[in-house]
Amino acid sequence: MVTGQENMTRTNRINILSNKVLSVQVSLNGLSFCVLETTENNILLLKEDVFNTQKNPIEIEKLIRETLDTTPLLQQEFKKVNIIHHNNICTFVPKELYNEANLIDYLKFNNKIFESDYIATDEITSKNIMSVYVPFVNINNYFFEQFGSFEYHHSASILVKNILQESINSVTKLYCNVAKNSFELIYIKEGNLNLYNAFEYASNEDFIYYILFTVEQLQLDTETVDFILLGDIGLEDDLYSVLYQYIRNVSFGSRHTQFTVTDPEQKPKYGYNHFSLLNSF
Repeated sequence: MVTGQENMTRTNRINILSNKVLSVQVSLNGLSFCVLETTENNILLLKEDVFNTQKNPIEIEKLIRETLDTTPLLQQEFKKVNIIHHNNICTFVPKELYNEANLIDYLKFNNKIFESDYIATDEITSKNIMSVYVPFVNINNYFFEQFGSFEYHHSASILVKNILQESINSVTKLYCNVAKNSFELIYIKEGNLNLYNAFEYASNEDFIYYILFTVEQLQLDTETVDFILLGDIGLEDDLYSVLYQYIRNVSFGSRHTQFTVTDPEQKPKYGYNHFSLLNSF
């Protein structure tokens, strides 16, 4: 069973001479696959499957297997494979307070954690922050069986790391990364991570309630807070319309990725989504 952050190498579908990298984002609500050709930084495949109902990890593994078996661009050797775990079992701890013996304690106040759960960590070295989370272990095991060597991270680690990289010390902003049925709020105060939280929503009312509650708790002003949108949301969406009724200073952020998309069938999919997926390369 793969339970460590270390790379475990074996001869399979990893080929260091290949110029292609595969990234897969896994959640209980959907799957995203991306193949990057690294010579020209060209996106060859960007495939997303959003589920109408939430799946369990065993069902997710079966769906990944079916996708790999039926998608020609996924049936090749890769230079590198990245797995991105997207769930709400994640928190951030300042490295100076971090103790490996307390991993369960970091997560148990916001989530139901079992003694048998494997807890992983990512490190954001630029800010001395540890990301603590529970990955989908059966998915890691499956990718080890298929590819041998791979890296995995939590989507929130990639999200927060990239937001902090573009934040200067004087910057104070509230970021909202939107996905289907869930979103994350990241509050950057004077260039440092002040808050990260994930929410599930079933309606526009849920969405705006959690945002306004967070703004109130942070003692921010809805008229002046610099609110940055990321992810699956656009100007024409109902979520944007209801948000703009209450938050005045709303703008859209950027992925800051330098990829090209030459395949006409892939260009419409590139859009603005997939922040963590496309920043994983």
